[in-house]
Amino acid sequence: MKDSGLVFLKNFSELSITGEGSKDFLQGQISADIDKIDENNSSLACLCNVKGRVISSFTLIKDTSGKNRFSLIGPKETIQRTERELRKYIPFYKSEMKIRNESNLFGCKEEISEILFGDLNFSENNTVSFQNEKLIRFLNKSFILIYASSALSDTLRAISNEDPSEWILDDISNKNVEIDENTSELYLPHDLNYHENGRIDFEKGCYTGQEIIARMQYRSKNLPRLYLLNSMKEVKTNMVVTKKNSEKKIGSVVSSVKNSNGSSFLVSISKNLEEKEISIRELDINLSIN
Repeated sequence: MKDSGLVFLKNFSELSITGEGSKDFLQGQISADIDKIDENNSSLACLCNVKGRVISSFTLIKDTSGKNRFSLIGPKETIQRTERELRKYIPFYKSEMKIRNESNLFGCKEEISEILFGDLNFSENNTVSFQNEKLIRFLNKSFILIYASSALSDTLRAISNEDPSEWILDDISNKNVEIDENTSELYLPHDLNYHENGRIDFEKGCYTGQEIIARMQYRSKNLPRLYLLNSMKEVKTNMVVTKKNSEKKIGSVVSSVKNSNGSSFLVSISKNLEEKEISIRELDINLSIN
């Protein structure tokens, strides 16, 4: 894994939703509260199906031009899936939707961003506009998301690493799970820590899957937990987690990335564990959790 501090997110794309009905349209479909999104405040969010399972995850931003334009930024395959799902409902609103597959999206470590843009003052906001660029900071990630202009994009691509492993490892280290084509519609938001990292707003009104998600939040006595682990073997997403010396499933690997020593990954476990050792069924390995 090459540590460059600047990553071209070529596997990401943007779904743009524009028009006077775009705000109401999104408010009824996704997990973030659109009323809290403006030019200075973006949000992690997700789209769920009627059973509450996560179809896609993304970063939601608002256009700085003042127009009724929002952008959903995330992995290409699931952004395409999001577009297909939302296409069912958009005819009822005065809105237009378009996918922009040519990515102008980059991950940039803060020390590199200071060289490129100077001292950015995020203060109480998580989004800063710099000339024609938008920079977004969320969680405690080392990388800032850059939504670059076409002019700057060519320059950044020339000096960027195209291997997304740094970005993914930063997500995993901050227990941030992005849905991809292998995990779409397999997990509930609580399986992925979305109730803790701000992807779900429990104060907003109804959206697809909201009833099931809210019931789990307020009635479940034992919510799933995420654990960050490392292994010298290659651990892959959706591998089965069991108790040590048992075949009974207690969770899954929900995100993983290869590194120089093997793998870093997140497991979602649905039960409180008295013993702090688990196994990965497919690899027949035992691991300790904290």
